[in-house]
Amino acid sequence: MKIGVVTGAYHPDVGGVETHARRLCAALVAAGDEVEVLTQHGVGTDETIDGVLVRRFPLTVAAPNYRFSLALWRYLRDHAGRYDVLHAHSYHALAALPAALTNDTPLVFTPHYHGTGHSRLRRALHPIYRPVGRRLVARSNRLICVTHAERELLERDFPEAADRIVVIPNGTDPATFVGRCGAEPADEPGVRILCVGRLERYKRVDRVIRAMRHLGDDHRLDVVGSGPARDELEQLARRLGLVDRVRFHGRLAEDAFAGRMAAAAAAVSASAHEAFGMAVADALAAGLPTVASFIPAHRELAVMAGSGVPLWLVNPDDEAALADALRTAASTARADLGRHPLPTWSDVVLETREVYANVAPRVRLIQQSGAGASER
Repeated sequence: MKIGVVTGAYHPDVGGVETHARRLCAALVAAGDEVEVLTQHGVGTDETIDGVLVRRFPLTVAAPNYRFSLALWRYLRDHAGRYDVLHAHSYHALAALPAALTNDTPLVFTPHYHGTGHSRLRRALHPIYRPVGRRLVARSNRLICVTHAERELLERDFPEAADRIVVIPNGTDPATFVGRCGAEPADEPGVRILCVGRLERYKRVDRVIRAMRHLGDDHRLDVVGSGPARDELEQLARRLGLVDRVRFHGRLAEDAFAGRMAAAAAAVSASAHEAFGMAVADALAAGLPTVASFIPAHRELAVMAGSGVPLWLVNPDDEAALADALRTAASTARADLGRHPLPTWSDVVLETREVYANVAPRVRLIQQSGAGASER
């Protein structure tokens, strides 16, 4: 199959959608498909990552939350027919719209839907955007949700799409962090807690920083990721006198991130909204004891992971309870990496390719060695 993946941003940009798209694309290439990523950036470039051709189209509007590329719209209008399937990502980014509104190529849409905006302005604009979003949903031949919790939100707001929605959980790569040496030393002093994700207010990293006051001075917090909330989070750490105990790493290269994972005693995600919770899934796949917010996506992930997995779900607004859970997690031994039942990206790509084949009649799949190949 020849697949065009449309997304608002792509690696090395950091975020849940970016990570999802990169891992899916790499797995599709490994399964024998030809994949091109169509995305937006400050400067237009073409490059190959993981065997995937990444076409970056220059931004017409560079506002952080409303990025828009007219060049991407024009390209899809003129060239969408070269793909067997278009796969667009994120209801909350404008890049998915040209995939839906400029052509009639079969369209699969993964909305990564939260059901709301993540600032006062974005929450106010969310219902105004709904008619446009409805056109995007109506145009999609299939919609892929990553949890049943996300599906319930999508069906609540777009009930007409119910019979076109399938649930395919995100995958994990259990071996990703095993046996790798990072650029950062793995023997730093202190009990290290890892918090990974884009630094947006809705991720509630501020709750984790505040909870550090209730832990012993030997506990350290490693915050990995970038985003608009970084400055205020650093200011909060300074005001609370935690500069020596909270370290902001920004984006990390893969080996350096593997070193952070290896050094960590526990991981934490206090996010208020997630379609899935990839940071939590990755931590569990690495056997890392993990504390997560008690939101629907994390609760569903806990069920998928099964009993005996070192996962504590808490209300991050309760600082003492969050600190107690972090203390317990950090003193718990890592889990057996071979025992968790979470799906891998090989599992995900098999199900996703079946969706592609169902919406693109001219494509049929030939299964080979569990991964599959395609033939026209």
